[in-house]
Amino acid sequence: MMKKEFVEERRLGIIQYINQKRRADVYELAQEFNVTEVTIRRDLILLEDSGKLVRTHGGAISCLDRSIWQTTNIRARLENETAEKERIANYVASLISDGESIFLDSGSTSLLIARALLSHKRLMVVSNSPSVAQTLAGVNENKVLITGGELEKNTDSIIGTSCEEFLKQYRTDKAILGISGILIPDGYFAANPQEAAVKRIMGNNAKRTIYAADSSKIGTTAFTFVESLKNTGLLITDTNISEDNLKLLKQYGADVVTV
Repeated sequence: MMKKEFVEERRLGIIQYINQKRRADVYELAQEFNVTEVTIRRDLILLEDSGKLVRTHGGAISCLDRSIWQTTNIRARLENETAEKERIANYVASLISDGESIFLDSGSTSLLIARALLSHKRLMVVSNSPSVAQTLAGVNENKVLITGGELEKNTDSIIGTSCEEFLKQYRTDKAILGISGILIPDGYFAANPQEAAVKRIMGNNAKRTIYAADSSKIGTTAFTFVESLKNTGLLITDTNISEDNLKLLKQYGADVVTV
């Protein structure tokens, strides 16, 4: 077996071990896989970057034990619910007209929406996502304004006071926002206060707000409240949503479209 295959086998073993044990420290993993602690630390960094686990001080925990305030890697999220997210992205893009101004925040669904907007013309896009900006800038006379602030590499989002102050300067036709969790009847949630602040500013400064979230987010909590369900915008989700959840969302005032 080649060295590369040994490495891939070991890293797969680490994921399986941590998912089974729920957590493990570096020394324990080094003993289990008969390698140095330096090698294990390098493995854990790469595995976290690919969204397979969450590193902690001295070790790692399973993604299944991730706290509600912890974010997941955007590359890993792009691999989840892909077909549903693409349907949502294409529908959202159909709601945008050439020449409109939009806020488009960060996240895996937002990036897919940016790709779905590539055939649009003369858009003015304001975003806190480097990937969204790079996707749309200069295409079909589209213009992109990207915020300043702190770059959160794991989520490909720019956050912080500088970002918020930048966004407050602008008013757009539409705000398109990804959501980490939707609780009924509470409302929409984001992973942390900084991301929630960005979403609130975008939503408040647009004529119309569109929330884009696959149905796996419904019933899933996240750390920070963003907005209530009632009279805050249009929710685009997929047809895997249960009939009960769909009825409850409408009962509590959400405007919902399934695709």
